[in-house]
Amino acid sequence: MCECLDAVLHSFENKVWAEEEIKEKGIEFDTKYGRALAVESLNDTVIKLGQKRGFKLVVRKDSRKGYVRIKATPAKKGEGALAKEVDLTEIYEIFKEKDPKATWFLHVSKKMLLNGSPKSGKMVPSSLSLNDIIAIISNC
Repeated sequence: MCECLDAVLHSFENKVWAEEEIKEKGIEFDTKYGRALAVESLNDTVIKLGQKRGFKLVVRKDSRKGYVRIKATPAKKGEGALAKEVDLTEIYEIFKEKDPKATWFLHVSKKMLLNGSPKSGKMVPSSLSLNDIIAIISNC
């Protein structure tokens, strides 16, 4: 029972930390899909929180390891054809060209673009700065 409560407490702590990170370090910018948020943070909860706040894309660069995660907010039920469909393929191709040594993975859904993973020691983190990433995404 205590382990379960500890997990709930840890989840709340991460959410509060994510809110602070977004407030202090979050960079809002425009894309062809709509508003986007970029944050350099260790806390992966910034992605989920950014999506819940209505950002179409959320970018997180791990401030320690340099890994990058870009996620599009899933379409809400009922949006259907009215929603601008996010496809990160063009961004993926540009990242591979500008940062060829980094390991980039485009999810089959085309809504997630990942670089690096704590689970795979073979993946090479991106050398692109958060500002470089924002510029590339903004200009696509």
